[in-house]
Amino acid sequence: MLRTNPFRLIAILLVLLLLSLTVAAQGDYNTPGWLPQKENHLVYDYSGILSGEQRETLEKRLQDFNDSTSNQIVVMITPGFGGNDISSFAFEVGDKWGIGQKSLSNGVIIVVKPKDATSGEVEIAPGMGLEGALPDIFCKRIIEDQMIPRFREDDYYGGIVDALDVIMPVCAGEYSYEKYKEDHEASPWAILIFLGIIGIVVWIGTRREGSGGGGGHLSGGSFNGGTYYGGSSWSSWGGSSGSSRGGFGGFGGGSFGGGGASGRW
Repeated sequence: MLRTNPFRLIAILLVLLLLSLTVAAQGDYNTPGWLPQKENHLVYDYSGILSGEQRETLEKRLQDFNDSTSNQIVVMITPGFGGNDISSFAFEVGDKWGIGQKSLSNGVIIVVKPKDATSGEVEIAPGMGLEGALPDIFCKRIIEDQMIPRFREDDYYGGIVDALDVIMPVCAGEYSYEKYKEDHEASPWAILIFLGIIGIVVWIGTRREGSGGGGGHLSGGSFNGGTYYGGSSWSSWGGSSGSSRGGFGGFGGGSFGGGGASGRW
């Protein structure tokens, strides 16, 4: 009669238990009624798409934005929506979690489902207090212009960052849909003039360097979709990771009314 080592048997049972828990957790994403557990942070990556540095950089940027403006933006990457469509899922998470301040409802949730064998999905859902600044048509434009082109290249981090570069100044009252349309619907002549100015600046800089004058250069800022963001106010949100300042204090009880837009690729 063969004798079984009890310690080996216990180890096998523990491995099987862990495997079963992992399978169950993965299945929860598409189980009807599944809703993520609210925690005191702003980036949730259930798909494991982002690197640790990317998650930390996004978290710090969103926490700093919350601290300076009281607007709360949540980024959630998930393989499923608990049996719902993406719009209903985003609304339910935003409203039940209370993203944004209760008196202002100034929250936004961005939900991304990475592309599988069929398609990928993305939703931008603003709280009730931001639906005027982020109307459905504006959310749709941000998805189509800033996010999906990057997502098609499997650059999920880049697509999320590009969207935040528009959404954040809008929430802070520094940018608007009208200005966005102007920036993205410039006439060919305006584009040529803009490129000509850049060419002249580069040419002058080259001439100065060639003559040993030390030459000036443009620095401290970046262009995104025709809009220039100066380095002094935006540089602290990019680059190296570092630990998040002070931690996120929690959601403020904001409400969601069902506004927003979604997209597929």
